[in-house]
Amino acid sequence: MVEFCAAHGGNQDARLLLELTSDREGVIAIGDSDGMRLVTTVVDRIRNGADAALLETLGVRAPIAAAAFMRLVVEPAIAFARGGERRALHVVLEEARLPAVGAEGALHDAGFSHVYDTFEMRRPGSVPVPEAPAPLPAGWSWAALDGVRVDAAHVALIEMFRDALATSVVPLAEFREAVVSGAAVWRVLLDGDRIAGLVRIAVHGAGGTLRILGRVPAYRGRGLGPRLVAEGLRVLREAGAGDVDLSVEVSNEQALGLYRRFGFEVLTRTPVFALTLR
Repeated sequence: MVEFCAAHGGNQDARLLLELTSDREGVIAIGDSDGMRLVTTVVDRIRNGADAALLETLGVRAPIAAAAFMRLVVEPAIAFARGGERRALHVVLEEARLPAVGAEGALHDAGFSHVYDTFEMRRPGSVPVPEAPAPLPAGWSWAALDGVRVDAAHVALIEMFRDALATSVVPLAEFREAVVSGAAVWRVLLDGDRIAGLVRIAVHGAGGTLRILGRVPAYRGRGLGPRLVAEGLRVLREAGAGDVDLSVEVSNEQALGLYRRFGFEVLTRTPVFALTLR
């Protein structure tokens, strides 16, 4: 299943997302005469501002009909999510992994409401290298996230994204395992020994991704955003990545402006639909 998702799902962390459902029944796979066709999972072992589980499409060889999507995927996902702790179910309809033709209308007819959109953005590798930021103030430094700071980083991420709809924080055990194993690469901006900001970097083939970028609330408004983006791009460039992708909530105008200044361009818009469970 992980191999199928890697071949038909783009750059997602399919293995991690499959582990972030509370039971294997939260993984829904659809097949046809040619084999596996669609893999989705209800990601409910996460924390976000909506207290929502996410129905994520991990891999799709060919979209299915909207009626089949609702009957075979969405209805079981609702039943599964109702048995859990999250108060809502969000369905993500990313263009690159669209699970069904006409899915938006079918979700609306089933009582789902449109809650937010994200932009998928890309910085082409041909864009000139950004100008290096000014030196860090005295006492500030960059560090790779390791087992020593992993717990503090998890606390910082919860603080950063407590009210965010489009960014979820995984449980500490999975976060710690991903960092210690090297599966997740993070750069930490330190004010002395205190974490001020974090950026996660991923390399996939000839490209790269800035997966999560944030500042601790006490450090917002101090110009750290450009430093975090520049550091992420520097690490990806040294790793040989060309084009760099990221995702950002459409309503986050400040972040959009920042990314555009670094040469990122909007590629697609992803709608997210929600159903209140309790």
